[in-house]
Amino acid sequence: MNNLLKKVVSSALVALTALGSMVSASAAGVVYGDVSNDAKINSSDALLVLQHSVKSIELTGDQFTAADVNADGNINASDALSILQYAVGKIDRFPAEDNGQDDAEGIPAPQTKNEILALYTKAVNDAREEIPAYRIRTKSEVTDVDVSGSVFLLSPPSEVKKYEDSLRQKSDYSNLLRADSQTALQNLPAVCNITDTSKFKSITCTVLADGNYQIDIVFKDEKDPKAGSPIVTMLNLPDKATLEKTMQDEIDDAVTSDPGLNDIFEEGSDLSGLVNMKITSLQYMNCTVSCVIDSKTGEFVSYKSDSDTKMVLKTVMFGTADMITDSTTHSLVEYSNFIY
Repeated sequence: MNNLLKKVVSSALVALTALGSMVSASAAGVVYGDVSNDAKINSSDALLVLQHSVKSIELTGDQFTAADVNADGNINASDALSILQYAVGKIDRFPAEDNGQDDAEGIPAPQTKNEILALYTKAVNDAREEIPAYRIRTKSEVTDVDVSGSVFLLSPPSEVKKYEDSLRQKSDYSNLLRADSQTALQNLPAVCNITDTSKFKSITCTVLADGNYQIDIVFKDEKDPKAGSPIVTMLNLPDKATLEKTMQDEIDDAVTSDPGLNDIFEEGSDLSGLVNMKITSLQYMNCTVSCVIDSKTGEFVSYKSDSDTKMVLKTVMFGTADMITDSTTHSLVEYSNFIY
């Protein structure tokens, strides 16, 4: 029973990650503004952009890249206007061209929260497209655990304390991932598809002494987070429903394979649900992202995310004995040594 009990609590303290993927187009070999690919940039190209923006046509591949002259990942009237301005000589360069490595002046420093978030999003998308080599370090520590319930009713306080101490887990993992590998892609920061800056506590950008940009994103705390929330989306943390189901599936597997229980119950008995797990409260707190982006290339120089997870889990075993686990876990993910 003790081994099973430890499995139950340990499963509640496992940090789950699920990295999504999004691919952004590369500008290699594409002439910005020349949407029709006829070696001319004129009103016909602007018309194609407008037709795409109202969904009468769909631009894909190199056409999409050529049309996105503002390099913001969207094609709309703003791109069409820039193309028209270029066609009549009002501008001689598109904003997208200012993001290249050969641009001596670099990328203009973002001024608004929307511009900062757009710069961050582009850096993530570019990294997921190019899949650089980088070093990643993940660190997780259960900083506080408190267990109670009828399971410990007859146990002396010293034994309960010893059990709590055994659940204080630490992990520290570091590895250098090879460029273009599937593992490197899976472990890159998640795509940011949230554009509403009011969903964040703060978004700031600082110009460092070397001219690079440091972006700091502070998230609002989330209680009982749902799928699609900022923290779930950007920090790869599970929403409440997904975490609860994952833990229940894990404990069902543990119960089914426990030889002691198989000796007690009749052979072939369905033991799933014998131990029921319910998250009564899940809260993500003090979550931040801090990254340095090269002001000449728009590429990541370094990246770090921090988060605290506070969870209260009620576990009912055999329909009678219950246990409440109140735990807090601090997680850190650091990226460095990016090579594009």
